Amino acid sequence: MTSLQQQLQNSRSFWLVISILLLFQFCLGLYSAQKLSVTHDEYWHLPVGLLTWKTGRTDFDRLNPPLIRNWATLPLLFTSAQTGDPEHSSDPADYGDAFLKANPEDYHHYYVQGRVMILILAVASGLLLAVWARELFGPLAACMAVFLWSMSPNVLANAALGTQDLAIAGCFLATLYCGWKFALAGSWKWALITGTVLGLAQITKYTAILLVPLLIMQWFLLRVKNPEIKTETPAKVILGRWVALLLMCCLIMNAGYLFQGSFQSVSTYQFQSSELKILNQLPALLQSLPLPLPRDYLLGFDLQRHIMQQSHPTFLDLEWRLTGFRSYYIFTLLYKLPHGIQLLLLLAAWQWFQQRRTTLMSPRVLGMLLSPVVLLIGIASLSNNQLGLRYILPVIPFLFLLIAPLGELIDLEKRKALALAVIVACVSLPFSLRYAPDHLAYFNEFSGGPENGSYHLIDSNIDWGQDFYRLKAHLEQHPTENLGLAYFGTIPPSTLGTPYRIPPELQPQPGTYAISASLLQGRPYSVRKEDGSRHNLGTDALGYFRFFEPKQRLGYSINVYELTPEDVYRWQNAVNQARMGLMPSN
Repeated sequence: MTSLQQQLQNSRSFWLVISILLLFQFCLGLYSAQKLSVTHDEYWHLPVGLLTWKTGRTDFDRLNPPLIRNWATLPLLFTSAQTGDPEHSSDPADYGDAFLKANPEDYHHYYVQGRVMILILAVASGLLLAVWARELFGPLAACMAVFLWSMSPNVLANAALGTQDLAIAGCFLATLYCGWKFALAGSWKWALITGTVLGLAQITKYTAILLVPLLIMQWFLLRVKNPEIKTETPAKVILGRWVALLLMCCLIMNAGYLFQGSFQSVSTYQFQSSELKILNQLPALLQSLPLPLPRDYLLGFDLQRHIMQQSHPTFLDLEWRLTGFRSYYIFTLLYKLPHGIQLLLLLAAWQWFQQRRTTLMSPRVLGMLLSPVVLLIGIASLSNNQLGLRYILPVIPFLFLLIAPLGELIDLEKRKALALAVIVACVSLPFSLRYAPDHLAYFNEFSGGPENGSYHLIDSNIDWGQDFYRLKAHLEQHPTENLGLAYFGTIPPSTLGTPYRIPPELQPQPGTYAISASLLQGRPYSVRKEDGSRHNLGTDALGYFRFFEPKQRLGYSINVYELTPEDVYRWQNAVNQARMGLMPSN
């Protein structure tokens, strides 16, 4: 045992290290939360959460369950924040508009308060990561896992935003930790605890439905033919505990929706998704049976699945597809994970193979930690709707747990090469935070950094409307007449205080323009006009801006252009030459 391991065996020293790391993460996240403008989906999450508190209704936006919205808006109940009392709308951005109108001076402050609540969840997830890694591998492994968690720009990006993505990552971690305890102990206590956490995960994000098969897989991986676990418990008792687990999960889900619309029969629904349409095709007798879930949960899950099954434009490496890329998330991890973490993953893979017969890195533990990574990435890769790393964020803590045992293997005398490689990788990780507060736009060096990230990925990977305040500050310093603006975000650009117009489509004109990175790469989008109405930009409607060099970049998501008549002439000449080159010769 090394001297460092001996020191960390002391509980006080161990928790001091963990606390310092998580305090660093919290402070850096708080800095980002204060600096970044309200992002795309975040714009309506907070107002909808406040509406739910004030009305008790969960149907304002069924596309997301209510738990994290309610959690994020908890501090607002002690402020003078107003919802604006909007009408029920099919466009959730209307709730954000009403909230902005009702709180014109303090609305950003309210969003920061909501973001702080997500940062608290990030710290709680880090603590749980420390507990599980310590129980699995040891104190150095736990410190390694929490170090990765606190130094990850991908984690920080979502921890500083008032959305569900960081929370569901924590829920996956918490549910499978409790499932691990349940599989080892097989007790009623852990069955009920696991059911409670599983229920909370279900009302966090619909992705949590995958936790049910994962818990079952985990149970069999850990218990089947495992000589360390005595299986004297009768099968009917084990089955009873599983039933109790699922019943507790259903109870928590119904409570989360205040039991509204619970236990309604199948015949009262008209589902849209292929998975739930099957229920509408059941015999009449079966359709009369009640469903033990809240109505808004079922309708929201159905809507989410229906949307995910539709064709949706997906961008990867300057290519667009309507059916997604099967390799999308592999490349996303290749571009978005810091190289230090990628190196540690390679070292960990080799050590899991080398140490597979040891107690530290057994195949059962490997299977338990690897199964959520494989299942989530596999299912997300088959989807038509691929919008960002945040969709597979729950795999991140499990990747860190897979790396964690390297901390216990650091030995400069016996494993010098491995120890030096691990140390070099870890030392490089703080450098990935140099882009603060722009963790959302982080891309590693291999991909060209955030300056070139939009050539690989767009949307929430780099451009989610987070640089609106930078645009506002730029226009205050450089007043512009007749600004052309195409903003990929939900904050009304009319709040800039500067008149603007939608840029011309397909062909440039002289003038000053501010163009979001996603729209620059051709994403179709419904942008807002100055009067609040919407204009639908078609695919690659503003792609001609890629021909020009921006005069300035605001953050990493908005480019400012100043096009002269000469610039337009150069573009026209280049287009004509390209057309001539495509024409067959005589």
